[in-house]
Parts: sequence; structure tokens; C-alpha cells
Amino acid sequence: MMKRNAVIKPQGINSTLKRYGGFVRYFDSTEPLPRLAALITAAGDCPNILACCGGGDQALTMLGAGCRKGTLWAVDLNCAQLFVLAAKAFFIKQNNMMPSFEQLHRAHHGQITAIKRNFRHLQQMYLYNKATGERILPPAGLAEKYSFITAGEMVLNPESGPFWKKDPSFVARVRARLGSLRFAQMDIFDSPDYFRKRSLDVIYLSDIFWQEPLEYYRAKLAGMAGLLRPGGRIIGYLDPGNDFMGGGVSPGRVLAQQARPLGLKVDLGESDSGYLVLEKTRRAR
Repeated sequence: MMKRNAVIKPQGINSTLKRYGGFVRYFDSTEPLPRLAALITAAGDCPNILACCGGGDQALTMLGAGCRKGTLWAVDLNCAQLFVLAAKAFFIKQNNMMPSFEQLHRAHHGQITAIKRNFRHLQQMYLYNKATGERILPPAGLAEKYSFITAGEMVLNPESGPFWKKDPSFVARVRARLGSLRFAQMDIFDSPDYFRKRSLDVIYLSDIFWQEPLEYYRAKLAGMAGLLRPGGRIIGYLDPGNDFMGGGVSPGRVLAQQARPLGLKVDLGESDSGYLVLEKTRRAR
């Protein structure tokens, strides 16, 4: 699926563990993963998926829910994100079970760490406007995910791990499909430069900090829509904290605004689920 002249080369689980490392900044996902699994299952056969790596739980969830014959490409600019997903996948391959944080910590001492905190203390966190000196209480969704990060380490949620961690049948499906998992250190918005047109069934956008001008993302999204086969879907996670700055800088708003010009149908049937689904109904312009 990658273009022949692509500079980025995909890595397997073992090579990713050897190549990448460092402290992992995220571990647990705040996303409603049962809904993500349902969306992948409802999409039918999804052999080729391109996904933001995140902490890895999202990619493994999609692997178990779909991607029966094909490739799930997990990409991230942060090599530590790739490392923790590879570490989880390796543990599942060796032990046929989803690892706990403690098990990962022991297996990769000095590379994976966390600080446990009490959720009740989050309201004491503030954003600080350097220009005005104003202190801003962050929205709950933003605080829940981002105010955990401290000194390059990550924080462990009280209930750690995805919903399927104690489901033997789901874990067995994930393990059976680990050979479909590939890693690449890259910005997912650069995927049109590396993947062939109409080669993907699903593109998954996790919670992303959208720091470039909106015109940049509009152009990138147009290219990403061209990567989808007819009937393919873009699934975007809508973190409730992402729109706190206003001005339309949120994945959901930008994706929805661009849907029709890109030949994508917006699915708002589950708008409270945390995910926006855009389905390709015709060729993008």
C-alpha cells in the first residue's frame, strides 16, 4: 500500500522495540473504546487501517474488532508512543494476555513509568495565559487527559487498560492478528505523501493537538480522503476538551465542515459517543 518511493519504512513489533525507546508519556486512553470497537465491527471487512498510535489501546482494539486480512499501520511522530504499543503487542504475543502497567514496567524497566494521582485533585490544575496573566480552569475533558503529564512521565488511570483486557476471546483475536501490525514514525497528516490512493478502508484520528493553520489541515484532509476506497471511513475522536480555545480549532468541526467537498457523508447518529464518522460515498475531488 505504500508508494514505492516512500522514504518511511514500516517496522514490525520486534524491530520497533529495538529501534525506539525512552519514557512513555501516555499509557491509558480516555476514549470510549467499546464504541470504537463497535464502529469497526459495523464497518464490515476492514483489511487495511491507518491509525494514530496513541498509547496503543486504540490500535489493539481495532485489531481485535477488524483487520482480519490486511495491515493495521500504527503511526506517530512520538517514537515513545510506538514503543509502548510494540511492548504491549509483544507481551500479548508471548503471554496471550493484555499486560498490566506493572507487567510492562517490569519487562521494560527504565523505559516505561507512571505517577498515580487522584482524580479529585484535578480541579486544582490551571492553564496560565502568559500574555495576560489570567488563570484558566481547564474543561474537564482537557484536564482529565492532559494535566496528568509531569516531568516527562505518564500517569496511570485508576482503572487501567482497555475494556477487553479480561475477555479471552477478544485477546485471542488480537493475538492472532498481530502479524498485521506495522509501525512507522510519521505525522498521520502526511499520509497522502506515502500511501497509495484508494488503498485504505479506515483512517483513525485520535486526539490530536491541531497547532497549524486551518488551511493546512483542510489540504491534508483532502489528500487523506483520496486514500480511502469507496465506502471507506475516517473515524475521528472528539475529545470534549479540544474546542476550549474556540475559533473552530477542533478535529470534529474541521472534519465535518470539509465532509461534503471531499465526498464524505457525515454520520452523526452517535454524536454523543465521542467519535465522528465520515464515509466516502464517491471519489474525492
